[in-house]
Amino acid sequence: MTGLSLWWGIARLVRALRSPAVDFNAAKRVPMIALTLSLLMWLVPFLTVGSEWFLMWQSKTWNGQEVAVRDFTVVGLIYLMLLQSDTDHQP
Repeated sequence: MTGLSLWWGIARLVRALRSPAVDFNAAKRVPMIALTLSLLMWLVPFLTVGSEWFLMWQSKTWNGQEVAVRDFTVVGLIYLMLLQSDTDHQP
């Protein structure tokens, strides 16, 4: 579900690429929701529930903490870049 909504958001951003900044900022709504859901997906089930409740960090074969932290970081950086407001005027 998150992947589908993220692709939908990317398509909206590509369509609004040559539009005014107001329209491009409005097109960011769907990808921001998808990225928020992705951040929650990596944080809650993997980093919180898996590592703390099920002690995922103790297993050598089922330890997904490194992957979860890496994916959470990448999604978080993309989220922060997309969060910046765009303007029509260049400094």
